Amino acid sequence: MILVTGATSAVGKAVIKELLARKVSVRAFVRQPVDAAKLQAQGIEAFVGDMTKQASVAQALQGIESVYLITPVAEHLLETEGLWVQEGKKAGLRHLVKQSEIGADPQSVSPLLQSHGKAEDAIRASGVPYTLLRTLYLMQNFELMYAQSILTQEMMYAPLADARLSYVDARDIGAVAAHLRGSEKYQDKEYEVTGPEAITCTQLAEIFSSFLHTPVHYATISDEETEKALLGRYSPWRAHAVVTLLQFYRQGGGNLVTPVVDEVTGRKPCTAAAFIAEHVQSFQAV
Repeated sequence: MILVTGATSAVGKAVIKELLARKVSVRAFVRQPVDAAKLQAQGIEAFVGDMTKQASVAQALQGIESVYLITPVAEHLLETEGLWVQEGKKAGLRHLVKQSEIGADPQSVSPLLQSHGKAEDAIRASGVPYTLLRTLYLMQNFELMYAQSILTQEMMYAPLADARLSYVDARDIGAVAAHLRGSEKYQDKEYEVTGPEAITCTQLAEIFSSFLHTPVHYATISDEETEKALLGRYSPWRAHAVVTLLQFYRQGGGNLVTPVVDEVTGRKPCTAAAFIAEHVQSFQAV
């Protein structure tokens, strides 16, 4: 059986869907009973617990052979993943797949990339068979970041200037993750999962324009403006972590395209245009 943490996230949902399609037994780790009830209604085994508590983690790992580890963006990310590695080793875990970030580096100025880099080091040193999946900006974030300003102003705002990003669909990450399960050839390996093209925000705005049949424009805003906006929905640590991640992208960190989705799954990754076409209603007034 495989345990998936972050089961209510875009990638967590995609991983679970792909595993179930392959008739793999899944246990979903969630924090809220209401989320567990929704999963159980779909016939999915759910475990309600706290990822930061040793007793909860140890109990969740009982009878588990492999884990897909998604940890929320929070100040305790490194400590949380260290706990999972420690308990996974005790439980004789046969495979740990960690979702990380492209740019993960223990020396990074970004607290998020620094935490992921240190967590990766801990996993490599643990002796637990592992796979690292580093990802980029998810297409599923388009709605959160841009829908309101597109609907009200026909504008997109971000501190990305003319940086190129290879946006990736969470469903493609889920497909890669499902293919990794149970195959030793993917163990102790590291993969960077991207979309099929690196585009600027201006190009992204042009794609929105073509599907919405109205001009959508992009404007660069400052890091300070971005952080102030994010503080409306995130903790100060998380808001700063997101801004410094976007700084990394602005400096060219997201301008890479890898063949991982194609090579691992045998299918082409989703383009930004295809994703927006599928979800265009989210950016249109009712």
